[in-house]
Amino acid sequence: MKNREIGVKKRHPTAGQDAYDRVSKQLNLAVRLLGFWIALVSLFFLFQALDYRGLIARLAEWQFLHFDRYWPTLTFVAVTALFSAPLIAAVWLLRTRQRRTESFGPARQDDLRIVKGRLARLQGFFAGVCVGSLLAAVIVLILRLQLPSDEGTPRSIVVGSPDAIAPVEGRAVITGSIDLRETAQFNEDLLLVKRSLYFAPVRSGPDDRSPLRYFVEVRRNDVPEGYHPITFPKDEDLVRVWRFRLSHLVFTPYLDGVLRREALPGEIVNLYRHAGYDVEDDNFVLFSGLDKLTWRYNVLAAEFGISALISGLAAFIFGRRRRQVKQRMEDEIEASRTAQAPA
Repeated sequence: MKNREIGVKKRHPTAGQDAYDRVSKQLNLAVRLLGFWIALVSLFFLFQALDYRGLIARLAEWQFLHFDRYWPTLTFVAVTALFSAPLIAAVWLLRTRQRRTESFGPARQDDLRIVKGRLARLQGFFAGVCVGSLLAAVIVLILRLQLPSDEGTPRSIVVGSPDAIAPVEGRAVITGSIDLRETAQFNEDLLLVKRSLYFAPVRSGPDDRSPLRYFVEVRRNDVPEGYHPITFPKDEDLVRVWRFRLSHLVFTPYLDGVLRREALPGEIVNLYRHAGYDVEDDNFVLFSGLDKLTWRYNVLAAEFGISALISGLAAFIFGRRRRQVKQRMEDEIEASRTAQAPA
């Protein structure tokens, strides 16, 4: 008669720690991806916010409709967080799974091991932000290279003539009837610097009522270039935020500059439309110089460069601290082995 024995598989003493290490590696990878993803998503929605298009523009118009104002920073942060939510949820789930084994169970960890894991996560997150910010800065600089050139002989464009149907971007001189009474103000507020730009529509003549397609940058004569938002009196005719009619302001149009296709900010397009004007989607804007076009790209590249520098420094600091904790753990293990060794 044969006896059957029930074998019980013994748990290896380090199995719990191995499981803990696997979760830690997965969590560190997820944190790195989260930092990298946040940087790229921020770039995507930042361009939407600056160009006033896509989801950001729809949310802005919804806020204008229901609240009569627009919160750009809150909208940008909310949308970025929303599109980062899956990775945030993954990090949270992995962290919850890891936390269960830190204080109890077969994978109970000592304080130094827990501190080392936290430092590794911080190092990974800032390293991901650093790499993502560097990639975002490179993308911005590549887009900057696609801007039209200001070299060569300027092309003559007469609004309403055949040469204005499909003009080439670059140096140009525009001839037409500029309506300075409908000048629009655009305040561009980036993280480090700000500026104010002014645009006016150009028609073929005073009686032209066709949809607006050409615009020129105009100079405000009472202030130098920079950030000079206009304070609107309550009794003036004001449509939304940027369009105004103030009799004491004098503007001078630029007729010689750099022509850029579809460069009229989306906010200004919507403002003219709300004011009762038809504006072509395929519009052209004559800027006073190439620096007015490169300004945004230079500032964005600088901001993402600073973000990469700060996050890289943070990753270095947390990485150095993690190595110190790791060395301390190894010293304690070596001291424990020495104490247990036979005399």
